[in-house]
Amino acid sequence: MKNKLLVFTAVFFSFLFFLIGCKDPYNPVLRYEKTNFLIVEGYIDGAAPTTFMLTRSRALTGKDTEPKIVEKGARVGVEDDKNNMNWLIETGNGGYSSIGTLNLNPNNKYRIHIYTKDGGEYTSDFVEFKSSPAIDKVGYTIKDETGDAQIYVNTHDASGKTKYYRWEYDQTWEFHALYSSRFIYDSQTGKVVDRVGDVRVCWKSKASNTILIGNSTKLTQDIITEMPLVLIPNHSQEMSVLYSIKVKQFALDVTAYNFWEAMKKNTEEVGSIFDPQPNQTLGNIHSVKDINEPVVGYVSAGNSFTQRVFIKNSDLPPSWNSYPDCPQIIVPNRKDSVDFYFGTGQYIPISNILMDGGGEGFTASYPNCVDCTLFGSNVKPVFWP
Repeated sequence: MKNKLLVFTAVFFSFLFFLIGCKDPYNPVLRYEKTNFLIVEGYIDGAAPTTFMLTRSRALTGKDTEPKIVEKGARVGVEDDKNNMNWLIETGNGGYSSIGTLNLNPNNKYRIHIYTKDGGEYTSDFVEFKSSPAIDKVGYTIKDETGDAQIYVNTHDASGKTKYYRWEYDQTWEFHALYSSRFIYDSQTGKVVDRVGDVRVCWKSKASNTILIGNSTKLTQDIITEMPLVLIPNHSQEMSVLYSIKVKQFALDVTAYNFWEAMKKNTEEVGSIFDPQPNQTLGNIHSVKDINEPVVGYVSAGNSFTQRVFIKNSDLPPSWNSYPDCPQIIVPNRKDSVDFYFGTGQYIPISNILMDGGGEGFTASYPNCVDCTLFGSNVKPVFWP
């Protein structure tokens, strides 16, 4: 029995080795299709400045590392079905915007008209003007199991005519370094000198980068309740002092909603060959000169609705606050010590002290504990309280 087991074991591992040894690397041949298609992002807004972003698609190759190809030098206008045109101003980096809010007639239909620098001409389909209902509430809940803060939006349309919604948001938050530094190391002179400006209080902003849509078609009333917008992890910097989110709501028609739903699936739900694969989601924008040229984007028109809320850290559970490990050390005010600790950037001076036994020195800590500008800006936003 023992010999049979040894023979079986030897045969099994020989067969296993044969299988492993027969595996050849598979390098699929990728076919790169024509690219450089125009991508149009924006909304014709009667309640806020109208802004559009024009970029170009690019091939997914290892050599293409440019994050975004912007369309410069274009002429972009908002046109109604009565042949009235409002031209937008180029703002740089592919952006085009109106000066203030356009005076739009809700009874008219609207489209975007684009002339590119290379002679291309593009228009979107004329769309009806749809006004968003008011946002009822932008609020948050604290999840019991994690302590995370879930930001949500509530809205409704008493007339029952909206049904399809889309949201965007901008976050801004104030955060503080643990220590307030009075000094800075001057690399030119090799000395510690007085600091000009505050690097303890900073602000940071971040825009939404996901597609947020919702509908009430399966409900008896046109109501959206606690639509999740963004999840703020427990102990995160965003809510360490004061947090603000500005939510913009758009009313969509069913065609626009279907476009954004397809885009959402393409960008967020593709994970393996068993998941839904990307479809050719183009939208309602077309080339005037070449009907076969793909153009990506969907243009809607209407009055958006915006609401901003602030959330104080003091409104959150006491366990929210968390600081990094920030020990203080003492650095003697000698050239060798100052150069070693401050010249390399591993520590930043905080304040001056008299050392035990005489002599002057500095308290110091890690840069992320002292200088908030490493993570944000110390320029206060104009809307901040």
